[in-house]
Amino acid sequence: MAAGKLPVISTKGKPFERGKQYGTQAQKLVRRNVEVYFDMWRSLWNAGRPEILKKSKEIVPVIGEYDAEILEELEGIAEGVGLSLGEIVAINSRYEINFSFGLSCGQVGEGCTSVIALPSVTREGHTLIGQNWDWLTRFQELNIILQEERDNGPNVVTQTEAGILAHRGMNSAGVGVCFNGLASTHDSFGRTVPFLIILRGVLNAENYAQSLLAVMRAQCTLSANYALAARGGQAIDLEVSPVDVGCVYPEGGILTHSNHFLALTNRADFNDTLKRVYPDTLHRFQRARQLVEPDRGHIDVGSFRRVFSDHFSYPQSICRHPDPRADGIKQWATLFSMIMDLDEPALYIAEGVPCQNEYYKISPSILSKG
Repeated sequence: MAAGKLPVISTKGKPFERGKQYGTQAQKLVRRNVEVYFDMWRSLWNAGRPEILKKSKEIVPVIGEYDAEILEELEGIAEGVGLSLGEIVAINSRYEINFSFGLSCGQVGEGCTSVIALPSVTREGHTLIGQNWDWLTRFQELNIILQEERDNGPNVVTQTEAGILAHRGMNSAGVGVCFNGLASTHDSFGRTVPFLIILRGVLNAENYAQSLLAVMRAQCTLSANYALAARGGQAIDLEVSPVDVGCVYPEGGILTHSNHFLALTNRADFNDTLKRVYPDTLHRFQRARQLVEPDRGHIDVGSFRRVFSDHFSYPQSICRHPDPRADGIKQWATLFSMIMDLDEPALYIAEGVPCQNEYYKISPSILSKG
């Protein structure tokens, strides 16, 4: 495996202390990430800092109601970096802020593909979960690995954007989570718990049931998808929308998902809008399953890598490359690929398109916490 390049930020203690340590250690990267996001919002949608901070201010109390300790950690990040809480909340709410300008997740990237394989079909009898994360190439160099030792819950490891509390990751209780963008005609910007904050709620969970609760109890006015798995062989995909939560279960020990609804498809009052914007979602989830099926019984990290490196329907493929015909914000690609073994436990990360970059393995000792 190739050596990793991502900075590793390690924190411990109470929520505010962890946040302050995070902000202090990653200060330059967080400041740069905030600058790039605010510049993007200004240049693409003519949104000034006061407008963005107003939206951010609306979200702050919703985060506190969802999880007061998560809000404390965000406050700690702000102090450690030397920025306002509003600026830190803004990047943690960038999914919602993007939507507030009238653009769905499909029009601003986030076209990810997720795969889960249960012990009954894997080589070592382990639970594997992973995804390709597709986003704007300008954010490639603004990511970190965050490792947190928590006093009052499981330890957390997540590969995330600098200043953001969670993306895909796993915890020492054996819970792993990946995410995908979704969009429906019921979506609106309002009193909503940010997508990325819910991911952190999942990773804070002490067991599988609590990880489901972290999604189900969140107040949501936007659609989003959460692929969850747990050591011991449980998995589910939760398609969150403002009107309902759809549940997709593994079939034959395998679960795949991309960027359209699979469960919420028979409601007269519901319209899945993303598949019309990016129809490649319709083949990516099916293609992922087709590619992993031949390895049934001996699926391993190599099987996942083959899926995530696939170029069928290039460049709108599972391994996504920039489309030279697209303009501006539609120039996006696979920035990172992650595969997690929840039983070992270990994470395998490819930085950039996985067809050209080797996965490297990290096995943080904090994931062995009981």
